[in-house]
Amino acid sequence: MTKTETERRAGVELLAPAGDPDAAFAALRYGADAIYCGLPRFSARADAANFSLDMLNEVVGYAHSLSPRRRVYVTVNTLIQDAERRELIRALLALCDCHADGIIVQDAGVAALARRYAPALRLHASTQLAVHSIEGARTLREMGFARVVLARELSLDEIRAIATGAGIEVEVFIHGALCYAYSGLCLFSSHAVGRSGNRGRCAYCCREGFEIDAGQAADKRGSGRGFPFSMKDLAMGPHLETLRQAGVASLKIEGRMKNALYVAAVTDYYRRRLDGRMPERDRRRIEDDLRTIFSRPWTDLYALGKPGGAVIDPVNVGHRGVPIGRVEAVNGDRAGRWLCFRTSRAIEKHDGIQVDLPGEGRPFGFAVEYLRPAVPRGARGIPDSLIVAEAGSRIEVMLPPDAPELPQGAPVYCASSQAVKRSYPFERPRPGVFRQRHAMDVSATLSAERLRLEALAAGAPDVRAEVVLDGPFDPAREPSKTEAAFRRAFERTGDTPWVLSALTVADPAGRFVPVSRIQAARRQLCDALTDALAARQVQIEQAIVGQLDSDGVAVDDDTQRAGTEWSIRFRSPVLLSDLGPDDRAGIAEAVWRVGADTSEAGFASAMETLGAFGGRGCLRVALPAIVRERDAEPVRRLLARAQKAGVTKFEIANVNGFGLLEETFGAGWQTWLDVTADWSLYATNRQAVQAWLSVGVRRVTLSPEDDAANMAGLVRALDGRVVVVVFQYTPLFLSETAPEIAGGLSDGLRLKARAGRAYRTWRDGRLFVTTDERPFCLSGGLTALREAGARQFRVDLTYAPPDPAAAAEVWRAVRAGRCPPHSHDGNYQRGLQ
Repeated sequence: MTKTETERRAGVELLAPAGDPDAAFAALRYGADAIYCGLPRFSARADAANFSLDMLNEVVGYAHSLSPRRRVYVTVNTLIQDAERRELIRALLALCDCHADGIIVQDAGVAALARRYAPALRLHASTQLAVHSIEGARTLREMGFARVVLARELSLDEIRAIATGAGIEVEVFIHGALCYAYSGLCLFSSHAVGRSGNRGRCAYCCREGFEIDAGQAADKRGSGRGFPFSMKDLAMGPHLETLRQAGVASLKIEGRMKNALYVAAVTDYYRRRLDGRMPERDRRRIEDDLRTIFSRPWTDLYALGKPGGAVIDPVNVGHRGVPIGRVEAVNGDRAGRWLCFRTSRAIEKHDGIQVDLPGEGRPFGFAVEYLRPAVPRGARGIPDSLIVAEAGSRIEVMLPPDAPELPQGAPVYCASSQAVKRSYPFERPRPGVFRQRHAMDVSATLSAERLRLEALAAGAPDVRAEVVLDGPFDPAREPSKTEAAFRRAFERTGDTPWVLSALTVADPAGRFVPVSRIQAARRQLCDALTDALAARQVQIEQAIVGQLDSDGVAVDDDTQRAGTEWSIRFRSPVLLSDLGPDDRAGIAEAVWRVGADTSEAGFASAMETLGAFGGRGCLRVALPAIVRERDAEPVRRLLARAQKAGVTKFEIANVNGFGLLEETFGAGWQTWLDVTADWSLYATNRQAVQAWLSVGVRRVTLSPEDDAANMAGLVRALDGRVVVVVFQYTPLFLSETAPEIAGGLSDGLRLKARAGRAYRTWRDGRLFVTTDERPFCLSGGLTALREAGARQFRVDLTYAPPDPAAAAEVWRAVRAGRCPPHSHDGNYQRGLQ
């Protein structure tokens, strides 16, 4: 490898996806400095093929054998429940055993467990944590993370500020699919169909078609059905040098659901661009090749602050391909119907063709089976079929019998190319060659009566095994060759997880052992040592899980109140104006979610309204989940007003909140501020709760996507440290992007999904919020939750319709244990998937 290539590898990292082993080897073949992959459990792409531990072991071994050494990161980026901790511990220990270079984590509990029991694993903060500010990145650094994967929505200037000022490695996405919502802040799939994106089970509801309310269509520049949330694909090719100069450590390609061909092509594309090996004359051709494998239309999203064009494709969804022509005609003869068009790209038999169908949402696609030159008008005879049609030629392609009517002028795409598939060969190493093995030290003691073999796992002297073979053993004719015979046998450990490190042979009487018996004894010894290692691992797992179960949470006087306490959360104090004295008397705490109005007048209005609820001691100020630097100054001013007014209760919804509080109140704020964590910080296991408590919060709000069994276990174990949301219009999407319909951006929409459920979407400051028209409500579970020990309950009206009378009715019904009509309980009864 040349010096230039070595220097390049030492610079910014090109990180490629690997949903299966073939994709891993393809990525490494085409220039990835690192790959990221997942296990069957705890991966945010649970539907990918993913890796067994044995295969992961080989891929890591292969990557580490390359020069320069490549890296393998493993995604452990889902939320875990208490009952899954044993399996998680097993996975973390196994990843250490595989020598993985790091893990990508969303759950604060997973991070805490990895730091405690698998400290060799480098921690990378997943984009699921929605990190979008210097404050959030710094908080994660203080929590032990070495790298943070930033939210995709950030601009180049914001990325530069974090990369240069946060003191932690920064990783950014440069290519691939985009979520409509901020990653980690999407509960649509979870609440709509019971498949949690935070658990790797996303049903991609943002890619579904929605019907626009007929009464709104005239005002919203369109009507009917569309894909208002379906994002284009990210493509940051033009900004690579800017990102490199900004100090970004890793450039990440999305695509663990994609095949090896896609991974090879997109990795090669970005490798060439990073290395300056893509002349402009070649760029378009290579991009077109890539589009034939898989591509939605491309966007650089908010890289320049505002999108240069639309970032949503509301008309079509899914793979399109590269445009190669337009329908000229559909001709018929005795053989069938033929699509006629002039192709701008060479086409061959077995390529894939797609044609846009107006109003259908998805193009019509088929494989090229019969291809011929177009028949000139009036010509006689049928032209011979072709294997390949050159670019620029006018051709006819036979349509399948079920082809719909194809309108003249409709775009034609090449959606699969045999030539492109041949352009990205790669080799998969022979199985077992790069398997990483444990070193073992073997001693053999030989006498006339018996052979005693003992093996010790190197570095783990408590892992040992012994095999004894009974003799008699005759004198050896050449005793000097005995040790060599043992060495040859033990250097051939086959498909066992062991490799010989050291061998000693004690043979004072010079005895002979047949090679067949040595080999049999070796197999027995390796099997016994493997069993001993497995038993040791089980003991370690049991000891760790027992320790976790016995770990307590420190309880202070504030958490040991005897009765039930209710809090009410809201954006506008006006929403509480219909609550009477009896209603207000039942509210222990009013939580004001800071919204678009951060003015002094807005703060004064909130304080005045709360005078009827017991004054400032009743008020808790809740920060928004997203506070980009462009919006941070008004929030800082509001915090300063709260400090001046003597407010000491706050709620944070993102890791950036810790830094914002420290900026206002100084170091040591944890000792005198009463801070709670909103549900978007996620705590579905007791270690996650403890992790947030350790950095300064006093209570944690449980996630509204959790289920009955896990919630009950948490409230039993955490004795007053948790708050349960009983009512909420749950924000299913929190997005930077306005939904788009019929060519226009809109908010204030009522949309209906295929299953008939209705949703509302509107603007909240700079964000766009989507909620189910049916509220989330757990009033039916109040008795069980109280029996489990829950004492802190919340009615969350943050995204409720702005109707004070309706809000008052909701408050009274929920406190009385009744659910409002048409409500749902999310995953509470059906379980969190």
